[in-house]
Amino acid sequence: MFNAFNVTDLALVDQKPASAARRSLPDFQLMLNTPDNSGRAGRSRSGCNECRRRKLGITCVWRDPDQIRNKNKKRKTNKEIPPETAPESTDQMLIKTPTHFTAVSSPGSPAHSLIDMLKGHVQFIPDVLSPQKSLFSLPMMQSLNQTENEYLDYYVNCVSKTVSILPEETNFFLSLYIPLAAKNTSILHALLGWGGLFLAGSKENSTPLKYIKSSLNLCSDKLKAPFLTDNDKLELVSVYTILCAAEICAGDVKDWYKYFRKLHEFIVDESKGNLRALVQLLGRSEDAKWLISNFLYHDVLSSTSHQTGTIFTSEQYCEALDIGSSSMRLLDSGSVCDPLQGCVRPLYVLLGEIANTRTMLVSMEEELEQITDKEEYDKKRLDYLTLLDLSYKDLDIRIRNTEPHTRSLLFLKNDEELEHHHTLFETYKLSLQIYLRMMIRKTPPALPEIQLLLLELKPCLDIVLNTSVQAALCFPFLVAGCASVTKEDRKEMSGKLHQISSKFPVKNFERILVVIRKVWKNNNGGWKCVYWFDVAESMGWTLSLA
Repeated sequence: MFNAFNVTDLALVDQKPASAARRSLPDFQLMLNTPDNSGRAGRSRSGCNECRRRKLGITCVWRDPDQIRNKNKKRKTNKEIPPETAPESTDQMLIKTPTHFTAVSSPGSPAHSLIDMLKGHVQFIPDVLSPQKSLFSLPMMQSLNQTENEYLDYYVNCVSKTVSILPEETNFFLSLYIPLAAKNTSILHALLGWGGLFLAGSKENSTPLKYIKSSLNLCSDKLKAPFLTDNDKLELVSVYTILCAAEICAGDVKDWYKYFRKLHEFIVDESKGNLRALVQLLGRSEDAKWLISNFLYHDVLSSTSHQTGTIFTSEQYCEALDIGSSSMRLLDSGSVCDPLQGCVRPLYVLLGEIANTRTMLVSMEEELEQITDKEEYDKKRLDYLTLLDLSYKDLDIRIRNTEPHTRSLLFLKNDEELEHHHTLFETYKLSLQIYLRMMIRKTPPALPEIQLLLLELKPCLDIVLNTSVQAALCFPFLVAGCASVTKEDRKEMSGKLHQISSKFPVKNFERILVVIRKVWKNNNGGWKCVYWFDVAESMGWTLSLA
């Protein structure tokens, strides 16, 4: 089905020091204590630690030249860190229960250590550092009450790890949001709301919603300001991405899209719709590119985008994220690893292209229905069918030939993790092949062409279920569910979705199970195409598969 390979097969990965490259949350906390507190690997004349580990032998572009420190200065800085600030091990920081995850909230837990460390060591942070390095404001952290400490603890220890499918080295939920929250009340309250909603498991608890409302009010006040700095813009984009994710994780099917549209309006107002220009406007390219990647992720997984087309085109996303596009495949050479998408990101771009192609073809169908002249109708119908066939073949070739975002695989610790991520990529490939046929060619799921692909997809789902990448399985499960036509397949798919819904704290799996069952009801024999987004709309949902 696909070629298996191990870590040594990747030219840029050196397996021997891979374990040394691992950075846990305590390491992240220690880095926050140092003057060089960017949260990324250190730098020397021979290249940064990560570059040396990968044996690239080139100068890393993560830092500006004026940030280079020699080894002696680094050693001196490290010695100045009081040993008592080192937090405890994170091995026991999560306790898994049958229905949810519970964070251990104690004075010695990583999040409390993070908060205490920030309270005690803010004086080490120079004023000249960039916004990401200007860490936690002492008054803000001292003002947190017990509930707020619990919510923040839960966000750091549980939420940030549950939604990410990549190791902590690439977890922007910590490296970007936490430092910003230290000096921005709107972002802090958004994170508190997210942590609270995740902890409660629903939107029935009013306390987390209070923080979300406060975050929105602060955003509105900020938008009224006569002038916004680059950092203001970065913070506003960040807070809206947080609010979208918080609502989606709680199973929301309405409010999240309101925040998403507000984010879209802000991006258009600031950049005139030019995503590459937005990277420059936000002032920090790596963080800005991840925020754009985050927007892409939520755009292509929105039910609305599959009805009316994505907000931005795939060409715009590719240009901003350094993804090369050709008639044969996509080549994702972007420097930013997205903890939401991992190595699958180029396939998310192609998912957006499928949605946009279908929207274009539906528009042509509607025009055909209005034509009364037979000669004109035949000509337009030929144009429509020709475009449909060419579009299908082009997308099918690119789905088959596109390869994973290699950089996202560099931080994996062992062959088992690599197998899970590679299998996740194959899972998405097969899902997109099924989806392409149902969306563009309107192939009924009961036909052998779809059923053969489903038989390849199901073992892949079994491999990645209950692994660190299962947060990314909403879309593949939806496709597999819609493609299931026999009683046995439907019973099996229903059982797996019920299993993951009962154990996994993200509520979207529950939502897609509801949608899939309605698709089955409307397509009993599997001989017609029933679209999931139409079903969602019939229930008044704006569903996200994130």
